[in-house]
Amino acid sequence: MSFEDEWAQSKAEAARDGSVHTRLNMLPSPPGGYDADLEVSQFDLGKVAHAAHQLHGGLQAAGGHADKSSKAAGAELGGSHLASGPALTKLAGTWETQVKTLLEACAHISNHLALSAEMTTEHDEAIATGLRDAKRRLMTPSRIAEYYN
Repeated sequence: MSFEDEWAQSKAEAARDGSVHTRLNMLPSPPGGYDADLEVSQFDLGKVAHAAHQLHGGLQAAGGHADKSSKAAGAELGGSHLASGPALTKLAGTWETQVKTLLEACAHISNHLALSAEMTTEHDEAIATGLRDAKRRLMTPSRIAEYYN
């Protein structure tokens, strides 16, 4: 059966039933259901981006608070031939690396979410106005309705 024949048969069945139905190929809803729409709030993205930015600023200010004193203590203990000296120096270096990694992650999250919040509206508008048929003609609501008649 060709596509045209199958499409004509489907349209005839829909006309006989008196209603048009759309069936999405997906898993059944969980008990209690859920909202299947993806919704992105610029406000919510902005709040999370701002929180990540604040965390970055606070961590940058406080993350190295004990760095100089820990390294100085490690050097002094090591100079006294105590094993805890090099261990403390290594701990301070590891802490510094971890703080820098977390700072990078906060900056990445903040920047990414801020950009996402800005671009969401542009993408939604492009999707809403850019739906086209196989002949690249814009699919307006009235043109979409033609397929159900």
